[in-house]
Amino acid sequence: MMMPILCRSTAEQPSMKQVNQMNEPNRRDAIRLAAGGVALLGSAALGVSAAAAETPNQQDNSPEPSDDHKRVVAAGMTEDEATCWDAVADAAGKFFALPELHPMDAHEVAEAIHVIQHKLLARPTYRKYLELAKAAAEGEIGK
Repeated sequence: MMMPILCRSTAEQPSMKQVNQMNEPNRRDAIRLAAGGVALLGSAALGVSAAAAETPNQQDNSPEPSDDHKRVVAAGMTEDEATCWDAVADAAGKFFALPELHPMDAHEVAEAIHVIQHKLLARPTYRKYLELAKAAAEGEIGK
C-alpha cells in the first residue's frame, strides 16, 4: 500500500481513501498507455526498416513472410507497411498473453490495434487516390 504524501499540516493530508483512488488506474491512464504503445510500435517498425536499409549487402536470414504478410502486400501495402502490420499483430498477441489487470483492457487494446490496422489498410487506397488526383491535375484523366 502506498503511503500518503505528507503535507505541512494534518488538515491538508489526504485520507487513505483519497490516496487509494488517486493510485487506481482509470480510462485516461489506459488511453495514455495505449498511445505510448502505439508510438513504441511505430518507432520499432521504423527501426526495423532503417536497420534493413543500412545493411543491404548482408544476407537476409529472416524467416519466410507469413501468409498474412503476403496477403497485405498483395492488397497493395509496401513491405515496410506489411512489416508494421506484422509488428502490430505480434504486439497484440503478446499483450493478450499477459494476465488481465482490468476487465476493459482487452476491449480498449483491441480498439487501439484496430485503429492502427485501419490506418495501414487505408494507405494503399490513399496512394492510389493521390496518383489519380495528380494525373487529373496534369490533364491525363477526366477529359
